[in-house]
Amino acid sequence: MRTVVLSKDRIIAFLNENFINTWVANADLGRSGSLQEPIEKRRKREKITFDTNNSLVKTIMKGWAKGSPVDTIIVSPDFELMGSLDYNEFLDNLGRMNDVDGYLLFLNDSLEGKRLGLGDVILTPKQPSQEVVDTIFTPKMAHQDYTVIGINTTAFENGGTLIIDFQVGRDDAIGLFFLLDGNRKIPSEKVPEGIDPAEWHSQESDEFEKSLDALAYCWGVFPNETSQLKYDFDKGQLFKLCATGDQWGGVGGINAFVAKITVENKKETSLEIDKTEDEMDIVTPISSEINVVLNKSHPFKEVFDIFRAPGSEKHDYTVVNIDTTAFQEGGLLSIDIQVGGAMAYGSFDLFDEDTDLPTEGIPDEALESAWGIEPGTSDNIKYRFEKGKIFKLGATGDWYSNKGDINAFQAKFSVEEN
Repeated sequence: MRTVVLSKDRIIAFLNENFINTWVANADLGRSGSLQEPIEKRRKREKITFDTNNSLVKTIMKGWAKGSPVDTIIVSPDFELMGSLDYNEFLDNLGRMNDVDGYLLFLNDSLEGKRLGLGDVILTPKQPSQEVVDTIFTPKMAHQDYTVIGINTTAFENGGTLIIDFQVGRDDAIGLFFLLDGNRKIPSEKVPEGIDPAEWHSQESDEFEKSLDALAYCWGVFPNETSQLKYDFDKGQLFKLCATGDQWGGVGGINAFVAKITVENKKETSLEIDKTEDEMDIVTPISSEINVVLNKSHPFKEVFDIFRAPGSEKHDYTVVNIDTTAFQEGGLLSIDIQVGGAMAYGSFDLFDEDTDLPTEGIPDEALESAWGIEPGTSDNIKYRFEKGKIFKLGATGDWYSNKGDINAFQAKFSVEEN
């Protein structure tokens, strides 16, 4: 099945051309226990036969979410379950998306094998670790704004240890991260009946944990700092990782974060190793700009930060300085870019050190560019240079994103010498 990027204008034509759209009553498949007997009597009376061992029926039943009255399910021509969403949770999981954009994301991610709803991050014994880049926002009140990442560990039938290593970016927001059971409903700012609103909106420490019913959590991960969450599970299951900003950091704060999500098999022994910054190859910025130094001993570095959408035909660059002067004979500079899951599309331009970065118009001075990178996707910039020098990478939101939208990005820099 081919992967297709959908736009709002093409969605109806695309669905009609490539999908069979049908409604299936859950009750007919035996999901509603109270209706099983009357439905069976109706079938006998009307002489209707129904094969629950049918491949399509079995796939639909596999995609049911626990406690969901309505599911949106995508099935491949080979009856593979490609995507499944509990519609009751659908809008909760969209974060800052509207329902149209969220549904497009669900369709595209399902077709690309990400299987949204079955877990945005799917871990298996062959691929036990993945990284996610995204953003956090500090809400005005408790539980108002979560970034939600689904984690699918069902391939680990005998269980294991889920380990999530966090690094928070250099912006304002302080990170709060909660691990929930996959069937747990995302809390909202709506005050539950019978609870004092003042207490609900001022939740801190143990009150947060109690209201979330979190399996594990990381409190107060400050800008430029790291933390780790661990959770032992006996059988593979679905989880939800919920990220938000700590109100101690100030309402309205934003930040980027990277989460490396790993499952260790129970038979494996986890060794705690203290890594130096060079060994981790992660750059911690110490100024308003980020500085990356590449040399023959360390030809690889990675950074992550946030960019903002400046509006049509404008630029508001987050700048990364890339020092390649150690490569006197020149080389090939490669920049692998991953954009986070928030709203803004990313555009990236590579400049010489002496170039004044433009604030508007087409950046004709750029050496190479990668424009319009969609949320949750990747792209690459390559540039061959004859002699080592300093470059500037400018990261910004593309012109078609709403002004003020933000997103995270992770950039991996490497040089292959001539």
